[in-house]
Amino acid sequence: MKKFLIPFLYILLIFGLALFLRTYDINWDQGTHIHPDERFLTMVGVAMKIPTNFLTYLDPQKSLLNPTNINFSFFVYGIFPLIFTKIYAIIFNFDTYDKFNLLGRGISAIFDALTVLIIFKISFLFKKKYHLPTFFPYLAGFFYAIAVFPIQQSHFFTVDTFSNFFAFTSLSLAIDYWNKKKNSTFILSSIFFGIALSCKITSVYILPLIAYYLILGLFYKYHISFSLKKLLRAPVIPFLMGFIIYALISYISMRITDPYVFETGNFFLPTINKTFLTSLQTLKMYDTPTAWYPPGVQWIHKTPILFGAQNIALYGLGIPYTLFLIAGFFFLLRYYRKTSLFVCFLWTIIIVIFQGLQYVQAMRYYYILYPFFAIIAAIGASTIIKKNVLLLSIILIFVSIWTTAFFSIYTKPLSRVTASEWIYNHIPTGKQFLGELWDDPLPLGVTNTYGNVFPPSILLPVFDPDTPEKWSTMYTDLHKGDYLILSSNRGWGSIPTVPERYPLMTKFYKDLFAGKLQYKKIEEFTSYPSLSYLGIPITFPDNFADESFTVYDHPQVNIFQKM
Repeated sequence: MKKFLIPFLYILLIFGLALFLRTYDINWDQGTHIHPDERFLTMVGVAMKIPTNFLTYLDPQKSLLNPTNINFSFFVYGIFPLIFTKIYAIIFNFDTYDKFNLLGRGISAIFDALTVLIIFKISFLFKKKYHLPTFFPYLAGFFYAIAVFPIQQSHFFTVDTFSNFFAFTSLSLAIDYWNKKKNSTFILSSIFFGIALSCKITSVYILPLIAYYLILGLFYKYHISFSLKKLLRAPVIPFLMGFIIYALISYISMRITDPYVFETGNFFLPTINKTFLTSLQTLKMYDTPTAWYPPGVQWIHKTPILFGAQNIALYGLGIPYTLFLIAGFFFLLRYYRKTSLFVCFLWTIIIVIFQGLQYVQAMRYYYILYPFFAIIAAIGASTIIKKNVLLLSIILIFVSIWTTAFFSIYTKPLSRVTASEWIYNHIPTGKQFLGELWDDPLPLGVTNTYGNVFPPSILLPVFDPDTPEKWSTMYTDLHKGDYLILSSNRGWGSIPTVPERYPLMTKFYKDLFAGKLQYKKIEEFTSYPSLSYLGIPITFPDNFADESFTVYDHPQVNIFQKM
């Protein structure tokens, strides 16, 4: 009894920690809808209508769950997370603009916490098969539970946590098939893979890894030793049939969970929806250095591979965590390179390099790797620890420092909300505010104890090309304004990195922050990751992380007054 009870309690404790870190302060922006992707998904989700019957649901031309049919023709996400959330929103009366996203965040957090349990499942299997250290499975679960980037993504209602859970579950079932040769795990893996695709099409990246374990399973099922030589002599029909069945079940699963990615409701006609393809092509056009697309400016001079790896190490995981990840890579190369674990290592490296060579190196594009980071880091830590409980305790504290600091941003109000309340309480009514296009202007609609009323903010076209026409508008608007409010670093954090494209804007920001313009800084609001809430005066400024890491839940806000 004790043999099973103690591991169960450890798993329960780590799962509880993961759930707590992901659900604490789920309404972190106080109902102001700051995250743009979440805001868009909320608008689509609320506009959706549940069809009266299943056949209508499957018909892309008729269903009002299809974004195209409710005036959202540009849609590049998988639809399953929205449908799933919509059903629960109706059941629990959360089907409104101000509640739908909160429900979505809660579900997002639960799915990511459940990923911890899948990590446990895989880790115990690998521990048994390769005689890994005692603490390995628990450290794998713990490392994912405290990983900062998954914690942050769980606070957003986006499709990523959904796709990660289903993709990783599909992989775990493929590993199960290799281990137990049960047809049920083969079928379930294909179902979950189809659902993963219906959450986010890039879930396809995990398919080579799934295929590897399925091939292993098929080899051992037919009592064939796995090698390249044996592969060439393997019976073709069983292998071919296996993969046809897997592809067919995945296709049916995807058709049911995301019928609108297809052109018609005909299951025998797998033509991709032209509107969906057009949306993807439009999005791809923005992902080039030649496009004048504001969110893409930040990527123009970023170093391939290095920038993405740096953000993972410094912000997504934290330096202590990364050290154990590096140790895990070393031990995999040294002790486990002839095992199937090594294939996970190779796949992880390939995805890091592949994503790092893309023009856009956003942190969320590496999100699918975080369960593997946790497993590999746990190999590193558990190999170092062996059975030393004292050393284990030190390591747990060491890797938790960055998580503890990052968690602080959810223990205080969003910096934009704090800035908005300060504006209402300190700036007289009727003053004209200037903001920036492609960012949310302040003040937000929060508590206004003084009842101050301000005209709509004038938004400066900061991302437009530096033409005489733009600067004529800029000078006119700057003359009209009383206060200039930069509600995040979207402009000043990316535009000066390309001075050859924005020579005048670069000089403008430089002079503005140097106090050389008519507008002078009077207030600054930050919510950096910090240990100060624990009485430890250490703060970690992270202005130079990937923009999306800071701009939603803890941006720096600067308020300038015209003197």
